[in-house]
Amino acid sequence: MEEREALESMVWQFGYRGIKGGKPNIHTGGLSALEEAFSALNWDDPHFIPEEGATCEVIGCMEEDTAGIHWGKLYLRLCYEHTKEAAYKPLPGIKQYALDRESKRGVDGVLKD
Repeated sequence: MEEREALESMVWQFGYRGIKGGKPNIHTGGLSALEEAFSALNWDDPHFIPEEGATCEVIGCMEEDTAGIHWGKLYLRLCYEHTKEAAYKPLPGIKQYALDRESKRGVDGVLKD
């Protein structure tokens, strides 16, 4: 099991992120080492991944999340463009899973179970 976990970790670090059919994915980009890793993991190329934790938390944005920052009272995972906008624009619509997560954050900033 350790080998599989190590291989998955490498694929997550070096695999290419993309959107296909409106769904986030990780793919090989045609690199043979990644193709072999996907094959060993028995993953399709592209390998579709959950939107939560992979994309910007602004409604309608499917870009990869690149930073975690405060925007108003919320702590959000945002893409590069929305990270820049957080300094000067009003809070846009936020995806429900992010709002649900943030509703569990205590006044001390720690997420509660």
